[in-house]
Amino acid sequence: MNSVNVPVVKVSGVSYLSLDDIRKTFKSELAFDMLLQQGKLYNKSHYAVFTVGLSSILVDGRLYRSRHPVIRHRGMVLLPVDHAAAIISALYSLNISGRRDGRIYFKTKKQPPHIKKTDDKPRAKDVEPGDRISFIVIDAGHGGRDPGAVGAGSIKEKTITLQISRYLASSLKYKLKNVKISQTRSSDRFIELSRRTEIANGMLRKHENGIFLSIHVNASLSGKISGFETYFLSQNPTNEDARNTAALENNVVILEDPGKNSRKKYGDIDYIEATMITTQIQKESALLAASIQKGMEKKNRVFKSRGVRKADFYVLRGVLMPAVLVEVGFITNRKELQYLKKSSHQKKIADGVADGVVRFIRSYNRMVSGK
Repeated sequence: MNSVNVPVVKVSGVSYLSLDDIRKTFKSELAFDMLLQQGKLYNKSHYAVFTVGLSSILVDGRLYRSRHPVIRHRGMVLLPVDHAAAIISALYSLNISGRRDGRIYFKTKKQPPHIKKTDDKPRAKDVEPGDRISFIVIDAGHGGRDPGAVGAGSIKEKTITLQISRYLASSLKYKLKNVKISQTRSSDRFIELSRRTEIANGMLRKHENGIFLSIHVNASLSGKISGFETYFLSQNPTNEDARNTAALENNVVILEDPGKNSRKKYGDIDYIEATMITTQIQKESALLAASIQKGMEKKNRVFKSRGVRKADFYVLRGVLMPAVLVEVGFITNRKELQYLKKSSHQKKIADGVADGVVRFIRSYNRMVSGK
């Protein structure tokens, strides 16, 4: 295939290529989930994954962002031209050669000289130039009909996480003047786990990356266990404790609306989720977790650090940016619960998390700027 062209579809002045035109022109294998509005294009060992409404796509394990989201229009699924070009380049080794008569032309791209790979350490080129952290989404765990874990005196996890999240938002707004701070919930309301992810991913744009922070309080059958820990997503839990913590937090799906077929989102890890956790995002999330844990260690001298851990949390699946889940303490430990109820301790936790986030952002932004 040396040269080929695809018609441009204009919507509100933005140029798109139709998914159906791409599929027919390049004879791609396509799978599209009407419920999740997620599509997957394949060609041999190459793949692309996209979701209607999001400005980010995954191509061969690399994340690409556009200024415009994938959309549905008059029955068509439309990809922004830059997204379509990235897919066609990876799947068929074709680059844009020109535009005329309302069509975009592609031709075979020249192959660069083979360069031997010397290591697999993260490098600035793994992140698109200019992708600085421009927003942070704070997710207060549980809410509404989902109380989360319950401690002595009927103190609910959802109440503590919301209070800490509010302090965290204030702290980050003070420390990061040029970063947008958002919350998935600012009141006592129920939000499905997948919706929390959608809120964060929906804010991604070209040259604008973000951070997702999910705040929780841990629980244990033993009232003696205490301490704080920070998690990043992995299919391989650090240990049995980590596996149990994930199971506890994931249990909220039983409260979700079965009419929306919510369970389908969590049964088998979807392709985009299974792929993303083995790429750059997982590495960045691990660094973010370490930085946050260090920040909390400096602020919380009363209870011990349980370190950075990894586990398969549903709320972190599919998040297309550095993402962590913070367990700020154990609601089942009577002494720690008394501290978790105090605004002074909640502020210390929030400041520790914020300090860790600021430290991570400085390091991340240096990387993407190449300095």
